[in-house]
Amino acid sequence: MSTEHEDGQKPRVGIFYCGGAMSSVGELTHEAAFEVLKQLGPQEVGMGCVSALAAGVPNHFETMQNQEKVLVIDGCPNSCVRRIVKEKGAKMDAYINFGNDLGIEKKGPFKPLSYSQEDFERAVDGVTAKIRDMEGSSE
Repeated sequence: MSTEHEDGQKPRVGIFYCGGAMSSVGELTHEAAFEVLKQLGPQEVGMGCVSALAAGVPNHFETMQNQEKVLVIDGCPNSCVRRIVKEKGAKMDAYINFGNDLGIEKKGPFKPLSYSQEDFERAVDGVTAKIRDMEGSSE
């Protein structure tokens, strides 16, 4: 188990991402978010748990509320994560939707790995750019 955040250090940007493996773009949100974590490091990026947020788990809500910034990522026009975040009254400083904002096609159902390397790179670049845009913004 990783201990990077145990000393009270927390990442600057918390991410809530879709991760819905029923479609290509849902799985791509997971893959791209973790690639960005690898590239930028745990001091910059940390992952929130959308399931815990939806279930009303207080610790997860508090952890994300206390992040400097929160980025919400959806894969398709259903915008499930954004809906959950809004319904729960959670913090959202920035938003990206791979289908609407990056033009990545949704394939499914049950085609989680049906995205191209080009889609993966576009998604990673889009998330990274959104995080960089958040550096100068204040809520």
